[in-house]
Amino acid sequence: MKNRLHCEVTSCQHYSDNQCCLEGIQVDGPAARQPDQTCCASYQERRPGAGSNAMGQSPSGESHIRCQARHCTYNDGCSCGASSVQVGCCCGDVTSKSGTQCCTFQEK
Repeated sequence: MKNRLHCEVTSCQHYSDNQCCLEGIQVDGPAARQPDQTCCASYQERRPGAGSNAMGQSPSGESHIRCQARHCTYNDGCSCGASSVQVGCCCGDVTSKSGTQCCTFQEK
């Protein structure tokens, strides 16, 4: 399943125009009970002087999302079943995946 993926993590190497340029991402947080206990495991910090994104690709707006957050209502066999997903920041200065979160997470 492909999901509509919106991203607010501007410090990520894969970010472009509120979207992700990767064809697929992974959300981690196997024991998560709330959004800030999840993270985008595919996050890579944008390096100074790097191009617009690591892949040199334009975002498609859709991505396959692998999900390890087993307590999320959208987790369907380690794939996300939500039609639209938002990845955001859980702190002001994101420099690692731990500063990201799946804002769409809803506990079962």
